[in-house]
Amino acid sequence: MFVQIRFVQIRDSRRVLCLAAAAAMTIAVTGAAHAQQKTDVIFSAGPTGGSWTPMAAAASQVVNKRYPELNVQVEPGAALVNMEKIRNDKADIGWSMTTVMSDAQKGEGQFAGKQTDKGLFVANFYPNVWQLVVPANSEIKSVKDLKGQPVALPSRGNTSLAAGWEYLLKVNGMTLNDLGAKSYGPVSSNAEAIKNRQAMAAGWFTVVPASFIMDLGSAMPVRVLGVTDEEIAALQKINPGFVPYTLPAGIYKEQGVTEAVKTFQSPTVLIASSKTSADVIYKITKAIVEGRDEFGNVTSVMKGVTGANMAENFGMPMHPGAEKYYKEAGLLKK
Repeated sequence: MFVQIRFVQIRDSRRVLCLAAAAAMTIAVTGAAHAQQKTDVIFSAGPTGGSWTPMAAAASQVVNKRYPELNVQVEPGAALVNMEKIRNDKADIGWSMTTVMSDAQKGEGQFAGKQTDKGLFVANFYPNVWQLVVPANSEIKSVKDLKGQPVALPSRGNTSLAAGWEYLLKVNGMTLNDLGAKSYGPVSSNAEAIKNRQAMAAGWFTVVPASFIMDLGSAMPVRVLGVTDEEIAALQKINPGFVPYTLPAGIYKEQGVTEAVKTFQSPTVLIASSKTSADVIYKITKAIVEGRDEFGNVTSVMKGVTGANMAENFGMPMHPGAEKYYKEAGLLKK
């Protein structure tokens, strides 16, 4: 048998070489195919015109550059929408807010009867600050002064309406029905309504400085309504995701606001589905934390953000993949 095999190999050496080459090519092609296999990651971002969509695009580039095996695909979304998509297994990661996370976990607010623990904390990005503005020459000095006044409100279903307006009115013994004429729409149309004297107030959760306040302040001096310690404490009883925040003195100096203003925030956080693998979220967390300097090109509020800042979860449950990275990086106690 041994002699016969040697004879065939010698006689058909060319054939053997061709077969070997073909086999090697097959192995190479198969290996390449395996190497090109990618894991799709659906990133539910934000509505058109806000900072969440460009931030999501930047985050996807940061991740894809460092881990090309992850194919991060950005889709439109919003804080409530993103949690709902994760709850229904239609997204892997998405932007949200600590207030939304709290409501979803408790089955309260917009998630009454829809309690879920699928949306887990990955990273803290930047303050999402409540800013309620009125014309400076108005007599409106507090939320209670808005009773009967025409107001421009965020679109129905928007977090700024549900967790901003409705909660703030509630702790002041009011509801939306106590306001005067109401118009609903995006932040740009809210600002236009005040410019045109069709509304006396507009309020949103957004970055500092807020573009809508700077835009409105270019047409008229404005006043940002402050929030008292008592109001903040009452808000935190409703939802522990609220965090106190003070607008720095002079941040809106050119718009007519010279003093610091006490308000509150619901931090912008990246969340992930509990069904998304720990390995994938570990890589995403590592990529965005170590590549965080690139986010400063999208929004100035991300400039100077540290890894420790991004690991701050405000008591929210953390995804195992994110927790693994933060512990390895020394950003969490092991």
